Amino acid sequence: MNKIEVCEKIKKSIRHIIIQDQSKILSCGTGAVIRADGILITARHVIEEEGHGVYNGKITAKGIQTELIEYIPAVEGLEININLPEYINPISIDLTILKPVKPLKNIDFIPLCDDLAQVGTDVIMGGFSDDISLPLDIFEKFNEKNPEMVKVKKAIDKRFKYYFRQLMFKHAIIGNIQKITFTEMDVVGANYWIDNNLTYGGSGGPLVNLNGELLGVMCKKAFTESKMPVPEKLPSGTGMALSHHLISWLLSKI
Repeated sequence: MNKIEVCEKIKKSIRHIIIQDQSKILSCGTGAVIRADGILITARHVIEEEGHGVYNGKITAKGIQTELIEYIPAVEGLEININLPEYINPISIDLTILKPVKPLKNIDFIPLCDDLAQVGTDVIMGGFSDDISLPLDIFEKFNEKNPEMVKVKKAIDKRFKYYFRQLMFKHAIIGNIQKITFTEMDVVGANYWIDNNLTYGGSGGPLVNLNGELLGVMCKKAFTESKMPVPEKLPSGTGMALSHHLISWLLSKI
């Protein structure tokens, strides 16, 4: 496949995940359909509330041309012992799987790549970015001195800004791989370090090779430290993905 074809394939299978409690939007992120029954894979932190575990509120996901579907976690939490001192184990894996509340059929999905990728592999990542603002100059039209306009803008910020996020694709290569072995389950996975960072809102987005196969899930952007004028962490232009192998071994049980 060429890059245009890969992006078209991702478009059919990518989902904007929205976490909400009644009418209040709590968080959002990205996920990808990996099975014809609508099963999603995403980053675990997308559906977690800091310090409180998985959200108790409503989890919904919407595709570019699909209706809003309600989901529930298929994996409550994934913690694994790895080859580290006992007092450090277990390690929490920032991946999770969601399943639709009502079973789905014949859904477009991204197939899983059987093998681990290699350094230098060309990849496409997709995610619903908050770096892309509303089209044209909509927010510039709001007069901050007009109480009615301020009220409308606050309503947009509170309720709708998550829905306005746009799908963004990025091209990259895998620049570094750190293999992870779970000897208890005979599972070999990896951290993939990508020479392009994900955008906020893109967490949980798919990392896809040029065969249109899922390699992993985007989990975080890397930061570097600036010393001047004061110490400050800045995005380094690098992102980290976890290979799907670290959790896809559970699919047979779902």
